[in-house]
Amino acid sequence: MHELATCYLRTKSGDVEGHVATFDSDVIVLEVREPVEGREIGDAASLTVLDPVRGLCRYVGLLGGVAGSTVQLVVLERGLPDQRRSAARAAYRVECTGKLETATGVEPLPVTVVDVSAAGVRFVTRRRLASGDVVRFAMAVGEGDVELAARVLRIEEGQHEWRYGCELLDVDERTRETLFRLVLRLQRAEAKERSLARW
Repeated sequence: MHELATCYLRTKSGDVEGHVATFDSDVIVLEVREPVEGREIGDAASLTVLDPVRGLCRYVGLLGGVAGSTVQLVVLERGLPDQRRSAARAAYRVECTGKLETATGVEPLPVTVVDVSAAGVRFVTRRRLASGDVVRFAMAVGEGDVELAARVLRIEEGQHEWRYGCELLDVDERTRETLFRLVLRLQRAEAKERSLARW
């Protein structure tokens, strides 16, 4: 897809023009007219492709490799860059001791977070919860914790446990920024691994 289509790559160093060489498994390989300088694997970038068939297509991702005029972009989101902050999600496994709010009070609930975004989390636990239940817990991030309140939206039954997709409630800007930076760090690490596996 997009082979030979004109494209514009935007990084903190500026914009460069080029064309798409290949697009396979969420990795776009570009040939650019000018070298991309001062950028490293894992740096954020956006790409606009002028496809004669599909029209204007935009991608947001991380640089997966830069070698001369060849640039690799690991695609994270298809859409406008400003759609990315709340939607970006990454695998993140951490054990937490939660508190389930019930009609009769608060009950302890061990949960294991399995992925996170700036707007939601997924966790697993052995207890059956209902849609709308709220679980509060402190999640380790770096050397500290963030206090989260997660409301159950989606329920998946597993063999020995339940998996819950949740939205985060009453998230202040500082916590949202902490979560976004965590997701970005995790995605950069994943992009590096994917890049090394392909190059």
